[in-house]
Amino acid sequence: MIHLLSRCNALQQKIHHRGLPIIIRLTQQQQHSSSYQRKPHKNDHIISKNITQHSLILSRYIGTCDEGQRKTIEIGKEIPLPNSAEINTKGVDVLKLPPIYATLSKWYLTWFVVMTANAGFCLAPEMFDHYSFFFLTMGTFLCSSSANTLNQVAEIKYDALMERTAARPLVTKTITPQHAIAFAAISGASGVAMLGYGCNTLTAMLGLFNIGLYAGVYTPMKRQHWFNTWIGSIVGAIPPVMGWTAATGHISPGAFVLSGILYAWQFPHFYALAWRRKADYQRGNYHMLPISHPNATKMVALTHSLGLLALCVMAPFTGVTTWSFIATSTPLNLWIIGESMRFYKQGTNSSAQKLYKCSLYYIVAISLAIIADRKMVRPYLEKNKSTEKVVEGTPALS
Repeated sequence: MIHLLSRCNALQQKIHHRGLPIIIRLTQQQQHSSSYQRKPHKNDHIISKNITQHSLILSRYIGTCDEGQRKTIEIGKEIPLPNSAEINTKGVDVLKLPPIYATLSKWYLTWFVVMTANAGFCLAPEMFDHYSFFFLTMGTFLCSSSANTLNQVAEIKYDALMERTAARPLVTKTITPQHAIAFAAISGASGVAMLGYGCNTLTAMLGLFNIGLYAGVYTPMKRQHWFNTWIGSIVGAIPPVMGWTAATGHISPGAFVLSGILYAWQFPHFYALAWRRKADYQRGNYHMLPISHPNATKMVALTHSLGLLALCVMAPFTGVTTWSFIATSTPLNLWIIGESMRFYKQGTNSSAQKLYKCSLYYIVAISLAIIADRKMVRPYLEKNKSTEKVVEGTPALS
């Protein structure tokens, strides 16, 4: 019992050091076996007697892993959930808002989303339209910013528990949730409007759908079921389709070349990252496959890496790439398959880190390879083919 109390006190001091007041409670069994009562702390929030309505209990059963061991996260913490009246933030300097908005938007992720949408636009078999391209870029940027902000609003109390996210503006109360929601609403509405005005209705609907899928389905599912990664991969695969529809006005098989690659790529990429951050995800009460099913995680990463090779082989059948793309993409696919195989066999943080770095280089290289094949290799081959036809049709001089 003394050991249990010392652990509770240590955890309490650690969280209070970060400015996050908590209540440490014992499990029901331990409560019956001890008369220990926690003394109130001066920094604790005022909590209603009905604590289940005003606190977050971080303890849940998350299933059975491949090894047959029951996986239960018993964090044993109740964190008060303050209402809007209890949130007191200092006035925010207007000059400090841009970096705050950039953090809410997850600018690095938003930049990547915009890049994939632009790549989908460039792959479309249409003349390049600078007007549509501009509105696609701005609209996608705003839609992604909205979705990421809503995600952070919904996960304030969970982000506070994770080292990776503990410094986010909403966690540190640099900005109020109401301010963030207003920013998300304006960004989302403006983004959808720009896509509809400068591109077409189909692209605007895809942008709106992706906001809802990310913020309304994927975000809450992260704490419910490991299948959340499959939903998140769909979210990541939609921007290239938006780029394609912005250029063509419709969806055709060619729209799914880069989209399919992005969908499959997210599994080795994300699981290699999540593997090294399992402890952090446990603290945040997220239900990720590497926590409950480690062996399945390695298998999923490997099979989707093999799927990348199959998708690249099928790409020429859509007419988006030439047959030479198979030769160009094969070395890249063999590289990520090799790293996935290493991760599958070893299952170490080192092998996960190598796979993660490989996935970053892979997606950039494969995207450039597709665009180069579409914009450079194809025109060159078509020009030579037309020249040969002209030569063949020219009568020989006697």
